[in-house]
Amino acid sequence: MKKIILVFFLLIGCLNAFDKVSLEYGYKNNIDVYGIALQKDFDYKLFDIAKLAFDISAQHISGEDDSLTVISAQPLINIDLSKKIYFEAGVGGAYFSKDYLDHKKFGMHFQFKESIGFGYRFTDNLEATLKYNHYSNADLDDDNAGLDFFGIKVAYKF
Repeated sequence: MKKIILVFFLLIGCLNAFDKVSLEYGYKNNIDVYGIALQKDFDYKLFDIAKLAFDISAQHISGEDDSLTVISAQPLINIDLSKKIYFEAGVGGAYFSKDYLDHKKFGMHFQFKESIGFGYRFTDNLEATLKYNHYSNADLDDDNAGLDFFGIKVAYKF
């Protein structure tokens, strides 16, 4: 938990360089995930329908007997489906503070991160996203339990 608090305050110090801050909660099979993220939106549009962004996050993951901290970074593609509804997807990398959680063996500290989600914009500054997240080492190690969870992210845009 001390690591998450340290990362939180380091991220707060960088807020002016980012466009959004978000809090996230996820759950699956007695595993709770709490996270904070910063996102930088780019002015560049891909094929005039997709906006690009970059996301860095810190998460605290608690199992039945263990917990670990995850630091991750990933580029995101955001596609507006309407003025209020959007789709986002990203692929990036993550660092796990431990290579295990309860009886799950991840094989190594480095993991790949994939996420997809559908979101709703309540206002110009407030949005929520239902997300699916997957962490895996892509079979770079014999132990590759992976970690999957569904979650909700609430973001505030500056």
